[in-house]
Amino acid sequence: MTAAAVSSRTEAVILFGAGGFIGRHVVDALVGSVPLVVGVTGTGRPVPGLDQVARFDRLEDIPALPVETVVINVAAFRYDAAKFQAEQSLILERNTAIANSVYGFCAARGIKEVRLASSMAVYPAEWPVGDDDRPFDLNAWPHDGEAAYAWSKRWAEIVAEIHHRRLGISTLTFRLTNPYGPYDALDVKAAHVAPAFAIKALLPGPEFEVAGNPDAERDFVYAGDIAAVFKATLDERGRHDTMNLAQGHTVTIRRLAEAVVAASATGKTIRIAGAASSGVSIRRATGEKLRRSFDLAPFRGLDDGMRLTLDWYRDALAR
Repeated sequence: MTAAAVSSRTEAVILFGAGGFIGRHVVDALVGSVPLVVGVTGTGRPVPGLDQVARFDRLEDIPALPVETVVINVAAFRYDAAKFQAEQSLILERNTAIANSVYGFCAARGIKEVRLASSMAVYPAEWPVGDDDRPFDLNAWPHDGEAAYAWSKRWAEIVAEIHHRRLGISTLTFRLTNPYGPYDALDVKAAHVAPAFAIKALLPGPEFEVAGNPDAERDFVYAGDIAAVFKATLDERGRHDTMNLAQGHTVTIRRLAEAVVAASATGKTIRIAGAASSGVSIRRATGEKLRRSFDLAPFRGLDDGMRLTLDWYRDALAR
């Protein structure tokens, strides 16, 4: 199966988090390939491309579903980076509640297939590389800088395992690295790292300031490629597994800044105002298990992905 293949088996998809950053990309990927796509959001407001949208607290409004229904869960509590430390308890509370509700819905409706977005933050802090071929104890401490967020993602994986053992629900869990692309927040303080850089590049002024550690390394994946993975795995049945959704190589924040400025064509001068910090400076991940498992198109390179991201932000910020 390729990432562009049209689903031939799945009759319906219930997409939790349909109005969010990754969710909007998944909607775009599924349009025209699945007979029924129902989104679940916090507000229940319409999302372009969906057949129906249900509110998270009104799941009973979702009609009876066919046997070949797959749940995709990319929902997460959205926090501002500036409030990350202050909102640790809220992040834990909201994200664990989402996981519980998703699997409660599957149990009530007899749904046996789930695709789950987890995070690289679940890996133990001492691991130099997040290796999905290497098992670890989910009770071992995750990265110190993302304790509550990482624990909430670990809880989602534990809930998936409980429901697999007790009810035979199979979950393909994808541990995401650093996603970027269109549909992220328009506020630079709330957006993920790469989209926040895109916003900064389009703001007035001759300089592009890098305030954090310019030598920190992250594995950036274009959100459209993430959505393509979810689509490509829809017709898999009975596989309960976890794998990284990663490029498999890192780039520095300095290199990210250069790619953003080049894509913006603004001619800004990059000014390094930050330095090494006490946080996790390098996050590396393997990506081969996913590629061994599914026939996927190559992921976009950073320069191409940032060009598409900047194109979207130019239009979105103008509106």
